[in-house]
Amino acid sequence: MSNREAIDTITGYFYQFDKTILELLRQDDNDNSICIEGIEDIDIESADETSAIQCKYYAKTDYNHSVIKKPIILMLQHYAEKKPSDIKYHIYGHYKSGQDKLEKITIESLKSNFLTVSA
Repeated sequence: MSNREAIDTITGYFYQFDKTILELLRQDDNDNSICIEGIEDIDIESADETSAIQCKYYAKTDYNHSVIKKPIILMLQHYAEKKPSDIKYHIYGHYKSGQDKLEKITIESLKSNFLTVSA
């Protein structure tokens, strides 16, 4: 691993750490539990539901759907294995540019941008 790759990896861990701290501070209920590296990077369990949060940090990469395709597919696989469930999946990311390409994910955009393979 080059020094540059190590710096990028460590910065990604800081991004995840910062998001975890923010989620801890946002909790209104002291009975909620937070698990690091559970279903996803951060899992928050309340009496009503579980939030599974994936963090991606690609400060040197332009956003394209392919960048988050694998994490989206893994979330869908987990959902399919656990349904019916009270898990809500979230993905947060930081990219060099191109974030405007990702709008609210609908069934159609999910199929066309994340589940379709081009030949």
